[in-house]
Order: sequence, then structure tokens, then C-alpha cells
Amino acid sequence: MIDTFVGMIRKLTGNIGLKLVSLILAFLMWLFVVSIENPVMSFSFSSIPITIENADVMEDQGKAFELNDSSRTVTVTVKAERSVLSELSRDNIKASIDMTELDGNKVPIQVKSTRYSDRIQSMSPSKEFANVLIEDLASSQFSIQVETTGSLQEGYAVGTSSVQNNVVRVKGPESVVSSIAEALVRVNVSGMTSEIHTVVPILLLDADGDPVDASSLEVSLEQVAASVEIWKVSEIPVYGGCTGIPALGYAATGVVTADPGTVFVTGEDRVLNGVASITIPDSELDITGATGDVTTEVKISSYLPDGIYLDPSHNEDTVSLTAKVEQTRSEVLQVPYANLQVTGIPDNMMVGNDMSTSMVAVTVRGLKASLEGLNGETVTGVLDLSEVPLNENGTVTPGSYAGAVKLNLPDGVSQDTAVAHVLLQVKGDAAGGTTDDEVPGEIEETGNEGDSRTRAEEENAE
Repeated sequence: MIDTFVGMIRKLTGNIGLKLVSLILAFLMWLFVVSIENPVMSFSFSSIPITIENADVMEDQGKAFELNDSSRTVTVTVKAERSVLSELSRDNIKASIDMTELDGNKVPIQVKSTRYSDRIQSMSPSKEFANVLIEDLASSQFSIQVETTGSLQEGYAVGTSSVQNNVVRVKGPESVVSSIAEALVRVNVSGMTSEIHTVVPILLLDADGDPVDASSLEVSLEQVAASVEIWKVSEIPVYGGCTGIPALGYAATGVVTADPGTVFVTGEDRVLNGVASITIPDSELDITGATGDVTTEVKISSYLPDGIYLDPSHNEDTVSLTAKVEQTRSEVLQVPYANLQVTGIPDNMMVGNDMSTSMVAVTVRGLKASLEGLNGETVTGVLDLSEVPLNENGTVTPGSYAGAVKLNLPDGVSQDTAVAHVLLQVKGDAAGGTTDDEVPGEIEETGNEGDSRTRAEEENAE
């Protein structure tokens, strides 16, 4: 048995040199075949995003940072067998920087593969360092505004709006935070007729209304629940008046027009249903000294009831008020004494005129429309004798006296000063020695219009 084992050893070690040469040749042949069938190659993977590790070390220093635009991505070249490269994709290639290795404003770029890392001969980024922009850290907070988009159905308007959380806090590079002008959410109200509840993203906008890149910011909220009320719209009339006195010879017609004559308003139903019109105070339109129509612009929203708002889709916030002012005319009215109530007759005196035949001329002034139909035969008034002078005895001497006439005229019509002359006599002194009770038809202070005198009174007057 030992002889057999020794024989085998001799066979294996016999011609050892030739056998080693054969082995080397076989290995070289294998390498040659492999190099042809599965060669080592290099392949570049572009636009690999650079991730950041240990970013909190900068925040601890009160600093904010972001990668330079040219350092946000990198191209990575991988050297490996063709079979390995064919199995790799961009998702397997990772590039990163570690902020603890920051040197000035540069950080080394590290690359690795999540697959076949043991079969990759080498990996190299297109640039060795990433450039970092460093600035002070800033924070701020903004009230969240609600903006609506789209068109409602006809007859409806956007009412009040609200958000569940009305403040968003942001933190990041000072230059980015300071560029934020407002935070808002947009709610689409197209075709809606009732209250809307929705969840919408928060937009950070600059002063021009353009979105701010928030990739470098920490934001407390990214979206929020918003509600928008939808109200009905009503068309209601606008009324106005005026104040002041026009120039001499002119008068207001009493007509004040509004342009537009109606406005569209909106509000909650419980408030809107109680509003029938809008009245602008007279003080807004002063016609003092006017010789023609006077117009003024009024901000109508100033006179809307609480809870009522203009619908901006239908009207602006101004209304033109115009007061009509025209030149006045004059006419002379022949007014019968019988139409005048005599007042202020002195004690123990009576009127001796025939009130049924005497007339007094009174000049009246007003607008054409006001004077039309005014007839002296039907106008009434007062004949005031309270200013009749007393004699040295404190009584009135019988004779002819003038009394002030004041007519009862419609609004917008005035009169010039007018007097009527009457004959005053002592009661009971009429011809024939009549007494108070014997004088039929005498005019007392209470004034009975149109009473006639007795024949004795007529003779005494003559």
C-alpha cells in the first residue's frame, strides 16, 4: 500500500515544471477569455443629487446654508466589469457631503453604490468638493390669507373666509426668509352656491406675487384646512338728498338722482333680507350758492349697514349724486281779503272793511313746476294786525292800518313782503249806534273770512 501511495506521488510530481507551465497557460487563457466576454469598463451616471449629512451642526451655530446651484448634483464615473455596470442604475449611485467636514465654504463629496460595491473597482465624482453658501439663520411668521379663484354662479358672491391655522412659521437663510412677502392659500369657488370646506397647500410669495423657493426653509405647515362662505347678491336702490340754499333767484327742484341708481350688495341672509335700500345723508351734497345742478362723488361703502358689503363683480365703490337746481320765477297773486284770517286785532276794535270785495296783491316766487296751478282765488293766509301802533293813551286810534300778509304756500314757493290795509273802528261806534251784538258780520280776532258789514257800517265808513 505504501508502494502504491509513493507511486502516486511520483506521478504527480513527475515533470513538475511542465505541469506548472500548463497551469499558467490555462490561467492566462482564462483571463483572455474573460477579458473578451466581460471586460472592465467605465460608465458615467449624471445628475446624481447630493444629499447633506449632519446639517444640524450649522443650525447650532445660528447659520443657514444651501448648496450652490452648480453643486446640487454631480456626475459619478464607475469603473467595473460590464456585467456589473449593466446591473447598475442612477438610483444605486449616492453622493453626499458631511457638514462636519466643512472647510471654509467647501465640503468633500463622497460617493458610493448601494449595489455590487465589492465588485466595483473605482467610483469618482466629476468634482471633488461642493460649494456651500452660508449666511445667518432667520425665522419669521406670516398670517395666512385666503384667495379665491374661479367664477361663482350668477347671483352669488364670496363671503368671509377662514383657515384652521392662520399662522405659518418659516426658518432658514435670511435672504430667503426676507424675500417672503405673504403666505396664502387659493380656494377654487367655480360654480359654487354654498359654503366650501377644503384642504389646500400654503404658498409663500414674494412682493411680485411669485412663489419663493422653500427648499432651504423649515416650514411649520405645508397645507391647511380653509373655509369660504358663499352669499347671495341683491340689487337695491340708492337714495340721496341735499342741504344748503342756492343762490338768490334759484331753488332746488327736490330731485336728487344717483348714478348708478342701484347697487349690488351681499351678506349673510339674516342681514341681507333686512336691507331694502341705501340712503346717503343730505350732508354729502351741499347746494349752497348754486346756480345750476350740483354733483358730488360718494363712497357708497361708507353708508352700508353693518354686515352688508358691495359685490365688486358688479359695481365700484362710488356713486354720483346730482341735485337739480333751477332759476326761479315770480308771479303776482290777487288774493281776496276773505281768504285771510285776521289776527292781532287790538282790544275793543273791529275791522270795518268789506272783506268779501277787497283784494291784496302778493308777489310769489318759485320754480315753474311749483307755480303752475297756484291760484290767488284759492290761496289762504293770515293778515296780522299785531303791529298796529298805539296812541299816547295806549289804545288804537280808529283809522286805516296796514297789516302783514303771510300766505300758506306749498314747499318751494316763497313770497315777497306784502301788506293789506284795513279800517279799524271801535266796537259799537258804527252808524246808528249799534252795539257789538247788533253788528252782524264784524270780523273778530279769530277771523271769520268773507263776513259782510251792515249798511250802518258802510255809511259810517263813507
